[in-house]
Amino acid sequence: MIIMAFSRIFRGGDKELRKQADDLMLKISKALQAASAKLHQSAQAWFEGDLDLLLAREEEIITIERSADEMKDELVESIFSQHAYLPQQTQERHKLVEMMDDIVDAAEEAVRMMAIGRKSKPPEELVQITEKCWNSTDLLQDAVKFLFKDFSKSVEFCHRVEDVREEARDIQFDLMGQLLTEKEYPPSELLLFHGMSHRILLVAERTEATADYIRALATKYS
Repeated sequence: MIIMAFSRIFRGGDKELRKQADDLMLKISKALQAASAKLHQSAQAWFEGDLDLLLAREEEIITIERSADEMKDELVESIFSQHAYLPQQTQERHKLVEMMDDIVDAAEEAVRMMAIGRKSKPPEELVQITEKCWNSTDLLQDAVKFLFKDFSKSVEFCHRVEDVREEARDIQFDLMGQLLTEKEYPPSELLLFHGMSHRILLVAERTEATADYIRALATKYS
């Protein structure tokens, strides 16, 4: 049986450039997973009142985000521009890179907002949502990895991303109900925690959107 994979479809262009592109895309997938892990660690530190650790994680995730941007720029300016692939295939890879980078951006922005609101003690549900985001990016990283090895395996991981995103969304709705009906918070904290839940969930939502795109690519080229 022939196992179809993203890296085996494209035979035109420069082979070495294609290898560099594959390596950089895998590194960006690791960066998004690392950013999501820092998001979870930051939320845990915030909840536990370890503000020094929260601020340290903020610096670390900023570094990850900038590194991901550099890798994205290298792909676009030094590889994609050199016609390593046919135009449509270049556009598909470029879109995938942009979507992965958007996940890193969402995680970084959430942590920076935590740092701003660090003097307020957050509800534990925010920590639980970040854990689901972390789980979803773990799965997406595997989906990206198998996109270059085995389409069917990649699709399996993509389906699991959707399940985890739904779990994260359920926790967010439970939190919204508690904030509005069961717990009393000052208006400023209500606004902060409501906004943070949406900002954090955006990581899982962007992860799911990226998984859906990977699944579409796998279906197209299978």
